[in-house]
Amino acid sequence: MKKYISIVLIIAISLLVGCANDNTTKKDTDGKLVVYTSFYPQYYLAKEIGKDKIDIHSIVPNGVEPHDFEPSMKQIKEVQNANIVVYNGADMEHWMDKLLETIDKKEVDIINSSEFVELVKLEGRPDPHIWLDPLNMDKIGLEIKNSLVKMDEKNQEFYEKNYAELSSKLQKLNEEYEAVLKDKKRDTILVSHSAFTYITEKYDIEQISVTGISPEEEPSPKVISELIDIAKTKELEYIFLETLASPKTADIIAEEAKLEVLTLNPLEGLTKKEENNGEDYISIMEKNLENLKKALVD
Repeated sequence: MKKYISIVLIIAISLLVGCANDNTTKKDTDGKLVVYTSFYPQYYLAKEIGKDKIDIHSIVPNGVEPHDFEPSMKQIKEVQNANIVVYNGADMEHWMDKLLETIDKKEVDIINSSEFVELVKLEGRPDPHIWLDPLNMDKIGLEIKNSLVKMDEKNQEFYEKNYAELSSKLQKLNEEYEAVLKDKKRDTILVSHSAFTYITEKYDIEQISVTGISPEEEPSPKVISELIDIAKTKELEYIFLETLASPKTADIIAEEAKLEVLTLNPLEGLTKKEENNGEDYISIMEKNLENLKKALVD
């Protein structure tokens, strides 16, 4: 099925490339810059900096797991009208290169977030979950701010002010993580997939994961049995589940190893409940810290 979707996507992109240069649709709406972001972390940064001066869109909708997402033909065409496109990179969005082929790069500012941070390797390839380090988010936010200023100089002071406020929040968040986790009594967490390397390496924690970089991977019965043994040997008390991934395998391990389930949110997208409750990157990262404290410090 995924192969079929990819073929359809390639055909759609080929058709759109042919007409991309003839696209005369006005790129700004009511004088606002049109900004497309690939999924939530980039959306959060651009929204916080651009606020009501930009017309912002997320290609991957909230509540959708971004690893295996495929954009629709309609979305591909809409992105051609962007002034700025911000994506994660590091192979997170496998469809992005083809989508970018439809864009006139002379008119659109394209930001590959992974180019502005130090990538950590996991399983022999770059771990794409760069946004889970608050200081990485600050660096990416700076690039978004610079792009907004370049494309909309008359509102430079507005963007500079908003970025400064956001940067302060992200710096403070990093300081909170450092303060809480520096005196931890334990140093190992069991997680549903390997999304948290930028947290575990930064704050000196060992991450044992049920699956690899992609949450869609299915571990074998042998691996599940080994993880249960590890949890018992290390006397772990908790297993961390995510908000968008399936809890099936992790639930089995939790039951067999008698582990309490906690949430560790990889922030790949907000659930509808989180949206309705007004949650955002900062508030969810603070909740993640609360649960890490429970597992490692208390």
